[in-house]
Amino acid sequence: MRHLKRVLLFFFFLALVLWSPIGRLVERGVDAHLVGIHRRQLADRNTVLDRWQCRLLYGGIVTLGGLRYPEGAAVIDHYLHGGGRNLYLSSVYIRHSPVVRRRLAALSVGQTAVVTLQQQQDWRLSYALNPFRLRREAHRVVIYQWMAFDPRPVARTVLDLGLVRFTVPDGLVHVLHPRPFLARCEWTE
Repeated sequence: MRHLKRVLLFFFFLALVLWSPIGRLVERGVDAHLVGIHRRQLADRNTVLDRWQCRLLYGGIVTLGGLRYPEGAAVIDHYLHGGGRNLYLSSVYIRHSPVVRRRLAALSVGQTAVVTLQQQQDWRLSYALNPFRLRREAHRVVIYQWMAFDPRPVARTVLDLGLVRFTVPDGLVHVLHPRPFLARCEWTE
């Protein structure tokens, strides 16, 4: 019981530190570090340590991020280990996303729309698909996106971890040599 109290106390103080202005310094430091790794990747000068850190980062995104954002975790995992095969995402969450529902309501049968969203509109959807194509068919809805993360430094994703937010260059994943693929989600209506 005493051990549990120590662990809880540790996490309480860690949360306080991350919630304080020191947390913003940590965020900026991590952001700058990831940008440095990405710059080396663009120059084809990554080190063994860079690759190890990227494996740790993306492994954490898949493992821990999968608890809150399972679709996004599935996309990252498939990008790194799917060998370029298509990925079929569950529609359980996606079909009820407010962004999807709003755009779908504006589509007639046979129409396709390109949907781009800001992350804060739907964090969970943005981690999985953004931008994506949304197609309304007679009795079916199809969403799809070709997954090939932009290697340019301007493409970034904010990882919202609750107390802290890190900005990860999308192209950083290329350190691990991912294989592009088509992600799909569909359901009948």
